[in-house]
Amino acid sequence: MAKRLALGIGFTGTPEQNKATIEKVKIAEEVGVEAVFTAETWGRDQFSLLTQLALQTEKIKLGSGIAPVFGRSPAVLAMTFATLDELSGGRMIIGLGTSGARVVEHWHGEPFEKPLRRLREYCEIINLIMSGEKVFYEGEIFQLERGFKLLFEPVRNHIPIYIASISPKSMEQTGEVADGWMPVYWPVSTIRDGMETIRKGEEKAGRPGAVECVANITTVINPDVEQAKVQAAGPISWYVTNMGDFYHRMLTRNGFGAEVEAMRAAGAEHRPPPFGTNPEIMKAMGDHMLNETTVYGDLDTVAAGLEERRKAGVNLPVISMPQLEGKELERTLGALVS
Repeated sequence: MAKRLALGIGFTGTPEQNKATIEKVKIAEEVGVEAVFTAETWGRDQFSLLTQLALQTEKIKLGSGIAPVFGRSPAVLAMTFATLDELSGGRMIIGLGTSGARVVEHWHGEPFEKPLRRLREYCEIINLIMSGEKVFYEGEIFQLERGFKLLFEPVRNHIPIYIASISPKSMEQTGEVADGWMPVYWPVSTIRDGMETIRKGEEKAGRPGAVECVANITTVINPDVEQAKVQAAGPISWYVTNMGDFYHRMLTRNGFGAEVEAMRAAGAEHRPPPFGTNPEIMKAMGDHMLNETTVYGDLDTVAAGLEERRKAGVNLPVISMPQLEGKELERTLGALVS
């Protein structure tokens, strides 16, 4: 029986590189990868890529990883996902998150206000729209009073919603309203603790066992261990030192307060390159934190690391698309799902 695995991809390369990414997704589909999630920052929009994938694949699930609940209305997202679900034959996953103040306020130009309440209302409104019924909704942010209804019958009356959340309040709310929890940079030793918080929300909403753990795991496949180590340290180094407060607070709550404080001090003095690291930050992080939050090394080591996370409570691990081509990519992905 194939092991569950999903891939994360971007839409940031040249047009030729993006075409190659689509071909890689086709290979992933052939070997049994379950899903692929697209990312979006301030470059190309992810829904253009999801449309291409919906039309050029047949079985693999397709999701946003994630779509912020700022910049697009809940109705726009519902219409978009309903359309993509139709194009793909019912294979979509709605990945949602709040993003952060820097991106929301300085790219989308919206105030970063009531993010958790907004996230809840997006989930509720999208579900209402997908149900095919007239939409009446009275919330703190949205008031929908005229009874609009989607003008076509959706393929499914519910598309799974996965939420990227790493703060206790957001995680508990995820348990109340979502189908999947998408943590990122979450330590492997505290996955079960995180799921306990999710379960509190499930119990509050009377929906026990409704949410699965779909964890984004920084993964580097490289037989040169030292090089792989530096590559794996880059993303978490950048997020801890440059991407607001969510990530360093989450890691502090999970027992890495001393490392986070040292990393942020090193980052202030030796600013890392975007999504990169430097020796000072790596030294401050230490091997224990790096090994808890990333998987790196040769193929066998990575496969073992992913299996460790499955045993720790991750239902569906999500890794970045390996930087491989053709048969080598097919062999690598095949080994990770077999």
